[in-house]
Amino acid sequence: MPADNKPMRVILADDHPIFLIGLKVVIEQGHRAQVIAEAMAPDELLEKLREHPCDLLITDFMMPVEDQNDGLRLLERVRREHPTLPIIVVTMLNNAGLFRSMLALDIQGLLSKASMANELPAAIESVSRGKPFIADSVQQSLREAADYGSDTLVALQDLSPRELEVIRLFATGISVGAIAAQLNRSKQTVSAQKVSAMRKLGLANDAALFIYLQEHGLV
Repeated sequence: MPADNKPMRVILADDHPIFLIGLKVVIEQGHRAQVIAEAMAPDELLEKLREHPCDLLITDFMMPVEDQNDGLRLLERVRREHPTLPIIVVTMLNNAGLFRSMLALDIQGLLSKASMANELPAAIESVSRGKPFIADSVQQSLREAADYGSDTLVALQDLSPRELEVIRLFATGISVGAIAAQLNRSKQTVSAQKVSAMRKLGLANDAALFIYLQEHGLV
């Protein structure tokens, strides 16, 4: 992420020109981020990502072009080529299975186009601080599909005090290294305790962990 006094460099992708304009206005209105490149198709997005170093990708999930309309395939390719790039996905879809698949690709932000004007600035701010942002509507869809259901309530009791301590601190946006320094443990130990806690809770990634902690009042 850039220094605090510099706007985040954003690449923006959407296949609808009017919506692309609207997204750019929302992104730049708070001077927290600046759009440095835009794309309207998958191949163009991949080209822009190679040409322009950036701090964040904000992309529509579906950008159909000829035979290529698989949003997950595009996200998988972006993730392979840019494994550490923060990604926020905006979508009109409301499908818990797709949401879960996107989160499994380590997507940092996931929100609906319907509430984009209200939620996108908060998503950018959250991701800039290293915390995932999952829109309320997405969380509701996941809850209704029982993706993060009652089974994890029992598992919470199985966490050791140190595992619980680590994931509580992680949920506040503190990095694993900072947690290690605060608790006077090695970074490897803290990382292992976080991974162990997530495995016990049945959570696949940091976004799923954040949703779980938020739902159960641990954030």
